[in-house]
Amino acid sequence: MKKIIIMLLALAAMSLQAQRIQLDMGLGAALSLEDMKAGGISANIEPKFFITNNISAGLRLEGDVLFGGSISAGEQISVGMSSRAAQLLKGEYYITDRKARPYAGFGLGRFTQANLGASSAGEASITASSGFGVAPEIGIALGSFRLSAIYNIVTGENLVEINVGNFEAISRNYLVLQMSWKLFKIGL
Repeated sequence: MKKIIIMLLALAAMSLQAQRIQLDMGLGAALSLEDMKAGGISANIEPKFFITNNISAGLRLEGDVLFGGSISAGEQISVGMSSRAAQLLKGEYYITDRKARPYAGFGLGRFTQANLGASSAGEASITASSGFGVAPEIGIALGSFRLSAIYNIVTGENLVEINVGNFEAISRNYLVLQMSWKLFKIGL
C-alpha cells in the first residue's frame, strides 16, 4: 500500500512539473463604440493553468471605468460614466511555440455594470445591470509581455433603471485593448 501511495505522489509531482501555473496582470483602454462614444481605463488579473504548452485555462477578473459623451445635431450635449466588473472563466489557444506566440482566447461569465448620464436638455439616466456575457480575444504573447484585443458582449436586463427624458446611455458591449505581463509562473 505504501508503494502505491508513493508512486501516486511521484506521478502527481511529475505531472505538476510538466504543467505551468501563471499569473498575468494587465492594463489597457476600454472603449464603447456604439451610439454614445466612450473611453476609459481597464485593469485585469488572470490566474491560469497551462494544460499543454499551447492550451491554458483559468479566470479573468476585470474592472473598467468609461467616460463618454455626444453632441447631437441640435447641439444638445450628453455625457455619461460607466463602471463595469467581470468575472470570467477563460481558455486560450497559442498557435505556435515560437518567441512571438499569436493566440486566441474565449471567456464567459458574469458582468455587472452601472451607468450614469445627463444631458444639457435636462435629461438624466441611472441604470445598473448584471448579466451573462462572452469575451472573444485575439492577441500575441512576446515573452513575458502580451498585447490583445477583447470584445465583451454582455446580455441581460437592467436591475435598476431611472430615466428622466429619452437619454442615450453608454452601451453594455465594449472593447478592451490591453497590455499585460507575467507576474510569475510556476513550472516549465
